[in-house]
Amino acid sequence: MLKDTRGDTQADDEVYNLIMKEKERLLSMDEPLRFIFSHSALREGWDNPNVFQICTLNETKSAIKKRQEIGRGLRLPVDQNGFRVFDESVNKLYVMANESYEDFARALQTEYEEDCGVTFGKVPLTALAKLTRVVDGNELAIGREEAEIILTALVEQKMLNAEGHIQPAFDPKRPDFRVELPEGQRELAPAVVDLLSAYQIERHIRRERDERPNRLKKEVTLSPEFQALWNRIKPKTTYRVEFGTDKLVDRAVDAIKRMEKVEVPKIQVTTGQIGVTKGGIVTTAVGAAEEQVKYASRALPDLLAYLQNETELTRSTLVRILKASGRLEEFFNNPQRFMDAVAAILKYELHRLLVDGIKYERIDGPGSEAEWEMRFFEEKDKGMINLLTSLKVKNSVYKYVQYDSEVEREFARQLDEREDIKLFVKLPGWFVIDTPVGTYNPDWAIIKHDGQALYLVRETKGTRDFLKLRTTEADKVRCGLKHFETLGVPFAVVVNADEV
Repeated sequence: MLKDTRGDTQADDEVYNLIMKEKERLLSMDEPLRFIFSHSALREGWDNPNVFQICTLNETKSAIKKRQEIGRGLRLPVDQNGFRVFDESVNKLYVMANESYEDFARALQTEYEEDCGVTFGKVPLTALAKLTRVVDGNELAIGREEAEIILTALVEQKMLNAEGHIQPAFDPKRPDFRVELPEGQRELAPAVVDLLSAYQIERHIRRERDERPNRLKKEVTLSPEFQALWNRIKPKTTYRVEFGTDKLVDRAVDAIKRMEKVEVPKIQVTTGQIGVTKGGIVTTAVGAAEEQVKYASRALPDLLAYLQNETELTRSTLVRILKASGRLEEFFNNPQRFMDAVAAILKYELHRLLVDGIKYERIDGPGSEAEWEMRFFEEKDKGMINLLTSLKVKNSVYKYVQYDSEVEREFARQLDEREDIKLFVKLPGWFVIDTPVGTYNPDWAIIKHDGQALYLVRETKGTRDFLKLRTTEADKVRCGLKHFETLGVPFAVVVNADEV
């Protein structure tokens, strides 16, 4: 039932109370009210985070008013239990502006740059210098020297100007788009494209026509090829971990012995004088002093309780590790820093053993507890997709493939052009594998015909040395490898489609 009120009726008071004082009832699924349309609600005092559409009807030049309105819509929404919702398919703000998209985007961009220090459209050299590559199992920044080489190459290709501003030639959506880098930096090309894309305002503000539904091709999901692929990858697994306490103690003791020394905290006090002259304000250093903080007369935290809470190891195991490390006396230099450093080492080594010793077993029985059900493709993947980060494809279950990086976009494009690839699927976010370090969502399931049908799962990364990393993300991929080994499905990490 629609109510159109004057603003001074009992119905207005009821809605006001519902918005401002009874938000729990407003959020409840039992509340029949679906929409609230108010012409002046998004200013001071509005305290409802569930704002999803803002329609600007009046002409206004007030930057403060615009900022208030958009700021109300940018807050994370909450569900009926009052918990914040982080689902990107729900957490979207639509602004129907009374100006052109270009004017709206330009004005908002200028405001962000002036007030927040955020720069769109200009890529600083420091950002390029922070790009990483794998060296001896560690991700290391490439540094300023290599960043200057990359910048020079981008300027020569007219993708950036000398000041780092993005030029029209940088258009990843163009079919023939390529970034050419010198031989030593060629492997960084996908990361460079992703970095430059992040500095484009279009990635953060989208036109309405840049979004559309992603049609599920039911004829493909019902085909024998997809059914055969799905039957191989749909089983769920459970895992168990086997490792010896002695091995954990030895590795932890060795790592703690090599950790940086925990020094006594120091307080530095510098004094000076300020003088006002005709030429301006001048300062003069007067003195400096340094004092060490001692804990001899202060209460110390419970070291074992803290480490036990952080790692879930037994007190006896922790005592063995601390005594054998020979570093326990440094605890009295700086207790909190010592506990944090030791806890980080213990968790790191424990994760190594958990991942290295993990074994997966297939869950037997019918139903959703034992396998992923195909109906989830229709039930959980409804919603709009962003055309700026989507690629139209022929040989998949959806009309568009939503990609997260330039590596994924190029991978999907190459697969779609190959005649031997009969079908490929970007596995949805709900398709996850349990691991000791969190859930893992694999990238691609593929059917390849090479004399016979091959059913594959592939993970796309920007470096071939990804599995050499000892990071949480790499650990999840290693667990995924063992999961698919249990199912008898070939799994590998690849950089491009030529490796399939």
